[in-house]
Amino acid sequence: MNIGFGAKQVIKMAAQNVLLPLWYGLFRLKKIDPRLVIFADAHHDDVPESMELLRDALKETGEFTIREMYMDVQAARPGAVFAFMLRFMRLYAGAGWVVISDNFLPAASCRRKSGTRVLQLWHACGAYKKFGYDAADDIPAGYKGHVYRNVSMVTVSSEACVAPFASAMRLPEYRVRPAGISRTDRFFDEEWTQQCRDEFYALYPGAERKKVVLWAPTFRGNAGKPSLPPFDAQRLQEELGNEWLVLTRVHPHLMEQFGESSCPIPTDRLFPVVDVLIADYSSLIFEYLLFERPLVLYVPDLEEYRARRGFYLDFDTIPGPKITRESALAGAVRQEYLASAGDKTYNKKMPDAFLETWMSGCDGHVTDRLVRIIRKTTRRNEKRDRARRGTVEEKRA
Repeated sequence: MNIGFGAKQVIKMAAQNVLLPLWYGLFRLKKIDPRLVIFADAHHDDVPESMELLRDALKETGEFTIREMYMDVQAARPGAVFAFMLRFMRLYAGAGWVVISDNFLPAASCRRKSGTRVLQLWHACGAYKKFGYDAADDIPAGYKGHVYRNVSMVTVSSEACVAPFASAMRLPEYRVRPAGISRTDRFFDEEWTQQCRDEFYALYPGAERKKVVLWAPTFRGNAGKPSLPPFDAQRLQEELGNEWLVLTRVHPHLMEQFGESSCPIPTDRLFPVVDVLIADYSSLIFEYLLFERPLVLYVPDLEEYRARRGFYLDFDTIPGPKITRESALAGAVRQEYLASAGDKTYNKKMPDAFLETWMSGCDGHVTDRLVRIIRKTTRRNEKRDRARRGTVEEKRA
C-alpha cells in the first residue's frame, strides 16, 4: 500500500499523541530496571552499524540486560508495525536505557519516567545541511508532537556541532554531548579496514589495478518522495578511461529507484578503497575525510539547495573543488587524484582545521567513553534509588 507523505504524517501524529501514550500509561507503574538497555530502530531489520559497537561493548561488561528491537517499518505491514511499537512501549516502561540512532517515534510518544534515559547515537557526523526542525522537508511545520522528545543525550562529533543539533532537535544544549560518533571507531581499526578491502576486491576483482571513484549523493526533497539531480556515471567512466572504476552508491531512501545501478556495499565500507569521492550535501564527507583522501563536490543545484534547505557551516570551507557542471567532473577527479598521489604534503595541505572543527571527538575511543558514561550514570541512579527506598522505609518505621 502506497501511502502519501501527508497521510503518513497524520498517522504518525495519531500514534505519537494518542495511541502509544495510552498504551504506555497502562505500564507506568512497572518498576524500572536501571540495567535494562533497549536498542531500538525503525529503519533496519537488524542492528544498525551506528549502534553495533556500543551494543557489543555493553554486552562484554556483563553488567547489563540487553534487549534488541529492530524493524524496517517502511517495508513491513501496518499491523506488524503497530504490534512492534506496542511491544516496545511495554518494555520502555521498565527500561533504564533506550538507545536509538535515528528518528524513533515510539521513544518520543509519551512522558517518559524519570528513571529512564534515552541515548540518541545520531548516525551522521558533523553539521552540514540543515535537518530536523530546521528543515521543512524533514518535519513539516504543521506536525504536532516533539519528534526528539525524551532524548536525554545525543552524541555529536565535535563541540561545533552542539548548537546546530540543539537547534535541529529543539533540545537544550546541555543534552548534546561532543563525545564523538561511536561507529567511527571502526575507521581506526586496521583489521576492519582490511576486511572492507577484501570484501570489495572479492566483488570487483579487476579493481585492484584500477583507481576507484565513488559517486555518493544524498537525496533531495523528503524521505517520502526523494530525488537526485541528473548524473551520467557511464559518461564519467568513458571520460576517465579503463584505468578507473566508477561506482555509484545512493542513499537508502533511493535504493528502490536506483538499486540495480548502486553498489551493494555500504558507503562507509567503501571508504578504505576509494581514491576519489564525489559527494554533495551528505554528512558522509566528514567521516570520509578521516581517510585523508581527495574529495570533489558535485553540486549543480547549489544555489537552489542553499536557498531551500541551507547549511550550518560555511560551504566554501569544505576541502575540495566545487563543481556545478557535469562536464567538468572528469577533469576535477583527475586533478585531485594526481595532487594527492604526486604531492607528499597533500594530506598536510588539506584543511586540518576543518576536521578539527567538525570531527575532533572521533578519535577511535568513542565507544569506550560512552560505556563509561552509561556505567557511571547507572550506578548514580541506583545509589539514588537506594537512598529513596531507605527514606521511605524510615518514614514507615
